[in-house]
Amino acid sequence: MKGFLQRVFTRRKETPISYEEAKDMAASSAAHVRGTLAQRHDTRPEILYFLANDAEASVRRHVAENEATPVQADLLLTDDKDDDVRGTLAQKIANLSDGLTPNETDKLRRMTYQALEKLARDQAIQVRQVIAETLKDLVHAPQPIITQLARDTETVVCGPILQYSPVLTELDLLEIIETNTASGALSFVSQRRNLSERLSDAIAATTDTDAISHLLGNRSAQIREETLDQLIDRAPDIQQWHEPLVQRPALGPSAAGKLARFVAQNLISVLERRKDLKDDQLAMVRKVVERRIESGEFSAAVNRQGKADKKGSKKNNTYKDKAATPDDEAAGSNETEAYQMALDLHAKGKLTDARISTAMTENDVKFARAALAVRAGIPSEAVAKVLNTHSAKGVVSLAWKAGLPADLAVKIQVKLGHVPPGQALNPRSGNTYPLSEDDMLWQLEFFTGMATVGVR
Repeated sequence: MKGFLQRVFTRRKETPISYEEAKDMAASSAAHVRGTLAQRHDTRPEILYFLANDAEASVRRHVAENEATPVQADLLLTDDKDDDVRGTLAQKIANLSDGLTPNETDKLRRMTYQALEKLARDQAIQVRQVIAETLKDLVHAPQPIITQLARDTETVVCGPILQYSPVLTELDLLEIIETNTASGALSFVSQRRNLSERLSDAIAATTDTDAISHLLGNRSAQIREETLDQLIDRAPDIQQWHEPLVQRPALGPSAAGKLARFVAQNLISVLERRKDLKDDQLAMVRKVVERRIESGEFSAAVNRQGKADKKGSKKNNTYKDKAATPDDEAAGSNETEAYQMALDLHAKGKLTDARISTAMTENDVKFARAALAVRAGIPSEAVAKVLNTHSAKGVVSLAWKAGLPADLAVKIQVKLGHVPPGQALNPRSGNTYPLSEDDMLWQLEFFTGMATVGVR
């Protein structure tokens, strides 16, 4: 209590004035005279309260800024019509809030908390922003106010709290990840220091590509190997993830080889220069790079930038000239080529469960998706709808229709459907599918209908 009052009533050395002089200054018609009085730390509380009702916003702003102003006047100023006055007050009150709680028994502390709480709900964004910026680093900032600011719909308010506040618990952040609707808010969570594996998993399970990009670029974030593998599986078409993935502090045994399949040539060089990769990992990277060079992919990329009329010509010629194995072709093919390859293998009886499982292990997503469409006998568009909606029931139904074993359906949910492992549907005893046949047929009809009518 003593320390709180000292902060509130700290005095500066000023030439003393009498009470009568102060009253004369308060009654002056000149706003600058009243403003000078409002700034003095030896002005009597009742006079500062009187000045808190001054017609001039500049005078009221000085009262709001003055640490000698009584809390009663501060409460009055929380309803001031001028945004700058309330913003100035917010700065002062927030600086006095360290250690305050909603259950203060001391009258002055309770009133100070009430003023802060009111300002944290202020209609002016700049007022809430001032409080958020001031409280973001305080270990003992009022917890209810911190959680309120963290859920603010404006990122300039919630952002500093989400990124820095030590008051927010892991449970608070998990709830915010699940429910926050402010655009860009999750990116601030992704940039927190020493982000836990649980929080990283929660962010990785979202569809917020920017937040995941920040997560991958956060070198202090703890990301499980399995989670990183899932993000790599999703990454081929999300270019902004490529560089942070290549530069992650630790890569799993197969991660480097998977990345080498799709990242740009300059990032391949980054992979090859990493000091933490083992010999077998480097060998896998070099093998994949050689395959991409043989296919003409890198040359085609250069041609696309400088010679649009010759787009892809070298790559196509290479495919014609070389005696490629199915694996080599699938790795470098586009969707049409992958689908044709799946049709050819199916006609020869070679589109086996093991072949599809291997494609997923090798991150050959295009071929794996095409194989599911061919095996299931449903349009590629319907397969895309199932996988892109991350529906566990939908993916299980697709695997069932393709005649695949139920345990492989789990791998398909996670690797192709990007269903979080904890939400994947596991087989029942005897490796039987967890859904009824009617249920799975309904799922397939639903997604096939969506693709037919062009729902996106």
